[in-house]
Amino acid sequence: MPKQSSNTLTPLSDFLDKKLLAYVAAASAAGVGLLTQPAEGKVVVTKANQTIDFQGRTKLDLNNDGIPDFNFNESGLGHIANDLIHPLNSNHVVGASGGYWAAALPAGAIVGPGAKFVGHVAVMQQLFSASGYLSYLGPWANANNLFLGLEVTLNGQKHFGWARIFFPSFNHATLLSYAYETVPGKPIATAMTADSETSVRSLPNVASPWQNNPSLGVLARGAAAIELWRRDEQIM
Repeated sequence: MPKQSSNTLTPLSDFLDKKLLAYVAAASAAGVGLLTQPAEGKVVVTKANQTIDFQGRTKLDLNNDGIPDFNFNESGLGHIANDLIHPLNSNHVVGASGGYWAAALPAGAIVGPGAKFVGHVAVMQQLFSASGYLSYLGPWANANNLFLGLEVTLNGQKHFGWARIFFPSFNHATLLSYAYETVPGKPIATAMTADSETSVRSLPNVASPWQNNPSLGVLARGAAAIELWRRDEQIM
């Protein structure tokens, strides 16, 4: 009768057992993962093609978790009306001109640590009326496919993203698409997608053309307001 093979595992020798335990302890102390590798991050892009309602009914949920991260609003006072972006829940948007404006970034601009974020309501475009004339002012005036730079807090960590917007006229805009980087603290380039091969470090950090210009609303308030704007510019 043929001899059946045993399913019992042969124990390691005491010498090999101690060596293995020592290796595991050393690897753990050095922070080396023995069985798992950290998941790689990626850029998650969402196509929207959504008309923006500046009366507060259009929300931007950057990571699509059901919690709005930004809101689009409008305001008016006297001869001035504004189209606004409103960061929610301690989130931020890249600002320009002391944080008064929301920067309109071109493709390839870097959004990440060191960007001039603001957490308050920022003006995208402004309408100024005087003596029967209308003036349209701001980085988003007649903007074609430019980008908001965004920062959101997810599970207590900062993530960076962008929103691509077509803004042909005051109070009329379309949210074309938006994206965020899943790795906390990792910069993202505007227009960058999951398939992009371009390194973020190789792309220029392009400043908004409105970075150093006061708004018409600031100018209308006179010398005192201009002085405050200059102080903001020095602090930023």
